[in-house]
Formats: sequence, C-alpha cells, structure tokens
Amino acid sequence: MPAALAIFLAVLSTLFLPLPEELALLGAGWLAHSGALPLWGAWLASWSAIVAGDSTTYLIGRSFLPALLRTRIGSRVVSPELREWAEELVQRHGFRAILLGRFLVALRGPVYLAIGASKYPALRFTLINSAVGTVEVALLVWLGYVFGRSTRPAHEVRWVEVAVALAMAAILIAPPLLKWQLLRRRKHAVER
Repeated sequence: MPAALAIFLAVLSTLFLPLPEELALLGAGWLAHSGALPLWGAWLASWSAIVAGDSTTYLIGRSFLPALLRTRIGSRVVSPELREWAEELVQRHGFRAILLGRFLVALRGPVYLAIGASKYPALRFTLINSAVGTVEVALLVWLGYVFGRSTRPAHEVRWVEVAVALAMAAILIAPPLLKWQLLRRRKHAVER
C-alpha cells in the first residue's frame, strides 16, 4: 500500500513539477518489478493519478482561464480572435486535441487548460482521456516493469517511442489529409 501511494503521489506531482509524467510511469513499472507491489497495483495507482491530474488541469482551464483571458493582459497574450478560433477548433476536433495532449509531454497542461476553457463537455473529456490514458499508462508501466531488469533499456525503448510517434502521426494527420483530398476531388468533379 505505501508503494501504491508513493506512485500515485509521484505521478500526480508531475502536475506541479516540471518533470515528464512518463518518467514516473516507467518508475512505477520498475517498482513493481522490484517486488514493492504487483504490476496491476502500479498500473492502477498510476492511472488514477493521471486521471486526477488531467481532470484538475481541465477544471482549472474551464473555471479560471476564460476570465483570465478576458483581462487586458490576457487579451494581449491571446487575442480574442485567436481564442475564438482555438475554441472552435477544440469543439470540432476535441478527440484529436485530447489525444494530442495526452502524448505531448511539454504541452499536455496547456492543451488541457485550453480544452477546459473551450467548455468541451467534461464527461466526454474524462471518458476519452481515461481511455487513452489506460493504454498509455499500461504501456509505460509495463515497459518499466520489463526493462527493470535490463542494463540497456534506452536502445529498446527508443524503438517503442518511434513506433508510438508514427502511430500518433497516422492517427492525427491521415484523417484530415484524406478528408481534404476527398473534398478537393469532389470540388474538381463538380467544376467539370
């Protein structure tokens, strides 16, 4: 139980500390490998922390960011036109924005603040983020567990990072490009 609490707090602390959450998730797997708790316990503590942290960021964005952006300083940082464009973008592509935020280490917080500020439905955000987080947490905690005994994990993990990056690119870039291509073809067919 103390190990699960330590994992929960370590992963949750990435909400405030400038440390990648992914390191804490790998560390949770390593702790499970060392026998401090079962693998499922490390996963559950980690997943609970990311859902709590991401939901907190979303709620802060939903509650405080719109009022802050309406101030003189806020409107200078983010123009009203840019804010309106971003909110419409999140409303149209919310799933992709959440997916992108989950996998962008340095931009996760700002992306989730913006999603909250756009008044994206809270239940939808929580369900999508929890589902995507389930996969990411399972993968990273498992990698920490598997590579806990390895003396050369960096090379092996690099290939997983490349595979995840390629999959994310395919998921995020291919559908809009395909839609654009179909619309372009339809436009040319109508013109003929």
